[in-house]
Amino acid sequence: MSEAVFITAQGDKYHARRNCSGITGAQKSAREQGYKVYEPEAVTLAEARERGKGVPCATCGVTTISRDQLLASAQNFAGRALRAYIDDDDQVILLHSAMSLEHLMKAVLCDMNSALLVEFRPGSLDSLLHLTGHGPKAKKKHPRTISAREALDRIRKIVSDLGVPKEKLEELIDVRDGVVHTGFLDETDTREVFTVYLRCCNKLFEELKVSPDERWGDHQEMVDTLISESLSEIERTVKQQLAAAKFRINELLTKIPENEHVSVMTARQSSLTRVLLPGREILTEKCPACEDESATYIGEDDEIVDYDVEGDGHGNYHSFVTGVYPIFRAESFICGVCDLKLSGEDELTAAGLEPTIDLSERGDYDERWEEY
Repeated sequence: MSEAVFITAQGDKYHARRNCSGITGAQKSAREQGYKVYEPEAVTLAEARERGKGVPCATCGVTTISRDQLLASAQNFAGRALRAYIDDDDQVILLHSAMSLEHLMKAVLCDMNSALLVEFRPGSLDSLLHLTGHGPKAKKKHPRTISAREALDRIRKIVSDLGVPKEKLEELIDVRDGVVHTGFLDETDTREVFTVYLRCCNKLFEELKVSPDERWGDHQEMVDTLISESLSEIERTVKQQLAAAKFRINELLTKIPENEHVSVMTARQSSLTRVLLPGREILTEKCPACEDESATYIGEDDEIVDYDVEGDGHGNYHSFVTGVYPIFRAESFICGVCDLKLSGEDELTAAGLEPTIDLSERGDYDERWEEY
């Protein structure tokens, strides 16, 4: 954020006000003792930190949250998670990872505009004042920011494709919220969720324009290895599934007259039973194994929302929507012709399918999307 804070030559804190008693009181004492007194200097928060004055003043109620604060905290928790992984301490790997993910997601939102960290509900004005650099005007001492789950929801709407399974990120947040105890996850589950976290963080680091050599510190090589091994295993599994599906349909078709191939494939696709959970929809897509055009994604309708924030000229801010774009978030894929079944964004990607589909660009864009 560009809101100014105030520092002094001899102090180690930054202040919200030039006339903060933390400044004036110390100056008065210095003058009485015959020391030279320097005028407070207005600087950005980032510059204050660079000059070794990164501690907020408790007297004037500085509670500004910045992109850099959140990023530094996220990297700190990431370092703890990676050290726990090295030490085989499964009890805390995901706890630290979850805190890191939450702060990194909030850093991305804050980088766009700090107001995106505010809950959209009545009574949030004090938090908005704090987060937009007007903390001294707030009645409450500290801001309240959105939950990790809400941060993920906003990130998924703003960042078009995180490239990782949604359910694994939600599982990580469940650990952070105490819904799932780490003791219930075995070593394989822990490693799978952990590598999803690492991959998601790399995507968020890209959004923040953090270069690869500044992301993971001394653990960079280990992170690269974990991600590579995870993706390689998924790719091997999917290749085997594709090969098996092709073999099944080719073996079947060799036993059927060629002029009956189309009718048999159509009948097999039509006879497929799809069980949809509430809120789930289907979307047709070409099968990567047998190339039948009527295979289906299963997933949910969603939207990408573009936000902006504006002030009212009196120190208050509100967010508003500048655009809404319909998308389909695929969770699985199934083909009745060759019996191919894929689950999760990783498997879809490995098979060459898109986990997030822009519906406005599809030829079968129909009435069900017109509400957008």
